[in-house]
Amino acid sequence: MIISSNTNFNLEQWLKVGQQGNVLLSFSGEITSDIITGLVEKIETVFTENISYESLRKVTIHVFVECVQNLFHHALPAEEGKSKFGACYLVYFENSIKIITGNFILKEKLQMISDRINQINSLSKDELKALYKLILNNDEFSEKGGGGLGMIDIARKTGTKMEYEFIPVNEKVLFYVLKINII
Repeated sequence: MIISSNTNFNLEQWLKVGQQGNVLLSFSGEITSDIITGLVEKIETVFTENISYESLRKVTIHVFVECVQNLFHHALPAEEGKSKFGACYLVYFENSIKIITGNFILKEKLQMISDRINQINSLSKDELKALYKLILNNDEFSEKGGGGLGMIDIARKTGTKMEYEFIPVNEKVLFYVLKINII
Protein backbone atom coordinates (compact mmCIF):
# COMPACT_ATOMS: atom_id res chain seq x y z
CA MET A 1 0.00 0.00 0.00
CA ILE A 2 1.26 3.45 -0.85
CA ILE A 3 0.56 5.99 1.84
CA SER A 4 -0.31 9.32 0.31
CA SER A 5 -1.74 12.01 2.50
CA ASN A 6 -4.81 14.00 1.59
CA THR A 7 -5.03 15.64 5.01
CA ASN A 8 -2.79 18.03 6.87
CA PHE A 9 -0.73 15.15 8.27
CA ASN A 10 2.95 15.68 7.61
CA LEU A 11 5.18 12.76 8.58
CA GLU A 12 8.39 14.79 8.48
CA GLN A 13 6.88 17.39 10.81
CA TRP A 14 5.65 14.69 13.20
CA LEU A 15 9.09 13.10 13.26
CA LYS A 16 10.66 16.46 14.22
CA VAL A 17 8.16 16.99 17.05
CA GLY A 18 8.95 13.52 18.37
CA GLN A 19 12.58 14.49 18.72
CA GLN A 20 11.96 17.19 21.32
CA GLY A 21 13.34 16.73 24.80
CA ASN A 22 16.29 14.67 25.95
CA VAL A 23 16.09 12.02 23.23
CA LEU A 24 18.27 9.01 24.01
CA LEU A 25 17.33 7.08 20.91
CA SER A 26 15.34 7.86 17.81
CA PHE A 27 14.56 5.80 14.76
CA SER A 28 12.29 6.14 11.78
CA GLY A 29 12.26 3.96 8.71
CA GLU A 30 11.70 0.41 7.64
CA ILE A 31 11.20 -2.04 10.49
CA THR A 32 12.87 -5.41 9.95
CA SER A 33 14.08 -8.09 12.35
CA ASP A 34 17.67 -6.88 11.83
CA ILE A 35 16.64 -3.29 12.65
CA ILE A 36 14.93 -4.49 15.85
CA THR A 37 18.07 -6.35 16.90
CA GLY A 38 20.17 -3.24 16.21
CA LEU A 39 17.79 -0.99 18.17
CA VAL A 40 17.86 -3.29 21.20
CA GLU A 41 21.68 -3.33 21.12
CA LYS A 42 21.71 0.46 20.83
CA ILE A 43 19.33 0.92 23.77
CA GLU A 44 21.61 -1.29 25.91
CA THR A 45 24.52 1.00 25.01
CA VAL A 46 22.47 4.13 25.71
CA PHE A 47 21.63 2.88 29.19
CA THR A 48 25.18 1.81 29.92
CA GLU A 49 26.50 5.25 28.97
CA ASN A 50 23.74 7.51 30.31
CA ILE A 51 21.48 5.97 32.96
CA SER A 52 22.43 4.09 36.08
CA TYR A 53 18.96 3.05 37.31
CA GLU A 54 18.94 -0.72 36.89
CA SER A 55 15.19 -1.12 37.45
CA LEU A 56 14.44 1.62 34.92
CA ARG A 57 16.79 -0.03 32.43
CA LYS A 58 15.18 -3.47 32.69
CA VAL A 59 11.60 -2.23 32.35
CA THR A 60 12.47 0.18 29.53
CA ILE A 61 14.24 -2.46 27.45
CA HIS A 62 11.41 -4.95 27.98
CA VAL A 63 8.74 -2.40 27.02
CA PHE A 64 10.80 -1.08 24.10
CA VAL A 65 11.11 -4.59 22.65
CA GLU A 66 7.32 -5.06 22.93
CA CYS A 67 6.79 -1.72 21.17
CA VAL A 68 9.11 -2.39 18.23
CA GLN A 69 7.68 -5.90 17.86
CA ASN A 70 4.23 -4.29 17.58
CA LEU A 71 5.61 -2.04 14.85
CA PHE A 72 7.09 -5.05 13.08
CA HIS A 73 3.86 -7.06 13.21
CA HIS A 74 1.22 -4.38 12.65
CA ALA A 75 2.66 -1.42 10.71
CA LEU A 76 2.05 -0.71 7.04
CA PRO A 77 4.84 0.26 4.65
CA ALA A 78 5.01 3.95 3.78
CA GLU A 79 5.95 3.27 0.18
CA GLU A 80 5.31 0.46 -2.29
CA GLY A 81 8.09 -2.12 -2.36
CA LYS A 82 9.35 -1.15 1.10
CA SER A 83 9.13 -2.93 4.43
CA LYS A 84 6.82 -1.78 7.17
CA PHE A 85 7.45 1.76 8.40
CA GLY A 86 7.80 2.65 12.03
CA ALA A 87 9.17 5.42 14.20
CA CYS A 88 10.22 5.20 17.82
CA TYR A 89 11.71 7.56 20.35
CA LEU A 90 13.15 7.05 23.78
CA VAL A 91 13.01 10.31 25.73
CA TYR A 92 14.64 10.68 29.12
CA PHE A 93 13.33 12.85 31.91
CA GLU A 94 14.91 13.24 35.35
CA ASN A 95 13.28 10.14 36.84
CA SER A 96 11.36 8.64 33.98
CA ILE A 97 11.47 7.50 30.38
CA LYS A 98 8.87 8.02 27.67
CA ILE A 99 8.67 5.66 24.70
CA ILE A 100 6.83 7.06 21.70
CA THR A 101 6.03 4.98 18.63
CA GLY A 102 4.30 5.88 15.39
CA ASN A 103 3.18 3.80 12.45
CA PHE A 104 0.62 3.66 9.67
CA ILE A 105 -2.42 1.42 10.15
CA LEU A 106 -5.63 0.75 8.26
CA LYS A 107 -8.49 2.90 9.53
CA GLU A 108 -10.57 -0.24 10.13
CA LYS A 109 -8.29 -1.14 13.07
CA LEU A 110 -8.96 2.10 14.97
CA GLN A 111 -11.87 0.78 17.04
CA MET A 112 -10.14 -2.48 17.94
CA ILE A 113 -6.94 -0.73 19.06
CA SER A 114 -8.66 2.05 21.00
CA ASP A 115 -11.04 -0.44 22.68
CA ARG A 116 -8.06 -2.61 23.67
CA ILE A 117 -6.04 0.26 25.13
CA ASN A 118 -9.07 1.70 26.94
CA GLN A 119 -9.84 -1.73 28.41
CA ILE A 120 -6.26 -2.20 29.59
CA ASN A 121 -6.07 1.35 30.99
CA SER A 122 -9.26 0.77 32.99
CA LEU A 123 -7.99 -2.36 34.78
CA SER A 124 -6.34 -2.55 38.16
CA LYS A 125 -3.02 -4.30 38.69
CA ASP A 126 -4.80 -7.48 39.86
CA GLU A 127 -7.26 -7.36 36.97
CA LEU A 128 -4.37 -7.00 34.49
CA LYS A 129 -2.69 -10.04 36.05
CA ALA A 130 -5.91 -12.07 35.79
CA LEU A 131 -6.46 -11.04 32.14
CA TYR A 132 -2.84 -11.89 31.31
CA LYS A 133 -3.24 -15.39 32.78
CA LEU A 134 -6.59 -15.89 31.05
CA ILE A 135 -5.16 -15.05 27.62
CA LEU A 136 -1.99 -17.02 28.27
CA ASN A 137 -4.01 -20.15 29.06
CA ASN A 138 -6.64 -19.95 26.31
CA ASP A 139 -4.24 -20.98 23.50
CA GLU A 140 -5.85 -18.59 21.00
CA PHE A 141 -3.57 -16.68 18.69
CA SER A 142 -4.15 -13.83 16.29
CA GLU A 143 -3.42 -13.95 12.57
CA LYS A 144 -0.03 -12.40 13.42
CA GLY A 145 0.75 -15.24 15.80
CA GLY A 146 0.40 -13.27 18.99
CA GLY A 147 -1.98 -13.83 21.84
CA GLY A 148 -2.62 -10.17 22.53
CA LEU A 149 -0.37 -10.16 25.57
CA GLY A 150 2.02 -7.39 24.50
CA MET A 151 -0.04 -4.38 25.56
CA ILE A 152 -1.12 -6.09 28.78
CA ASP A 153 2.51 -6.86 29.52
CA ILE A 154 3.46 -3.22 28.88
CA ALA A 155 0.75 -2.04 31.30
CA ARG A 156 1.82 -4.57 33.93
CA LYS A 157 5.51 -3.68 33.65
CA THR A 158 5.05 0.11 33.68
CA GLY A 159 2.07 0.52 36.00
CA THR A 160 1.09 3.59 33.96
CA LYS A 161 -1.71 4.33 31.53
CA MET A 162 -0.93 4.25 27.81
CA GLU A 163 -1.66 7.36 25.76
CA TYR A 164 -2.60 7.09 22.12
CA GLU A 165 -3.64 9.16 19.14
CA PHE A 166 -4.85 8.44 15.62
CA ILE A 167 -3.97 11.05 13.00
CA PRO A 168 -5.90 10.84 9.72
CA VAL A 169 -3.62 10.37 6.70
CA ASN A 170 -6.14 9.56 3.97
CA GLU A 171 -9.57 7.91 3.68
CA LYS A 172 -8.16 4.43 4.50
CA VAL A 173 -5.06 5.05 6.60
CA LEU A 174 -4.28 6.55 10.01
CA PHE A 175 -1.00 7.34 11.72
CA TYR A 176 -1.15 5.61 15.12
CA VAL A 177 0.88 7.16 17.93
CA LEU A 178 1.44 5.30 21.21
CA LYS A 179 3.08 6.93 24.24
CA ILE A 180 4.23 4.95 27.25
CA ASN A 181 5.60 6.43 30.46
CA ILE A 182 8.03 4.43 32.55
CA ILE A 183 8.55 5.76 36.06
